[in-house]
Amino acid sequence: MVKTTFSRKELEQLFLPYNEKGKQIWVITKVKKLPGEIVNMALHLAELDFISYIRICNKTLAASSENYHKRPKVPVTIMNHPTAIGIQILYNVKSKYIDFFDINSPEKGNGSKMVDAVLTNFPLNWQATVVMDLSNGFWNRMKQKHPECNWMM
Repeated sequence: MVKTTFSRKELEQLFLPYNEKGKQIWVITKVKKLPGEIVNMALHLAELDFISYIRICNKTLAASSENYHKRPKVPVTIMNHPTAIGIQILYNVKSKYIDFFDINSPEKGNGSKMVDAVLTNFPLNWQATVVMDLSNGFWNRMKQKHPECNWMM
């Protein structure tokens, strides 16, 4: 049986091994419980060697190789950043969808690895969306690579 929600205490214990290895995973204070689907996405992203920072809010999940200097708990996910490798996902548990909002990788292949991490064990009753595609074919390749997902583009 897959756990459906995690309390703050459970999340602290779950993320502790990653934080001890130098990763930084934060769940904002407002969030008291997280759905298992989002927790799994965060854990899969934390497994990527180039991801160092993960922040989970009540409607967003962001992961990156860098943080903003003046905002140390905010991962850099903006497109066309010259050095940061990152992804930001908007999610809605009630409607069961994720939206790939921002993704950036100056190194070829890391964007695909982040999408793979997010879509690993992706629930079949959820929908993956890409609202604005400026990728010149990246999302079409991801759609072909992950045909098991219910895509909306």
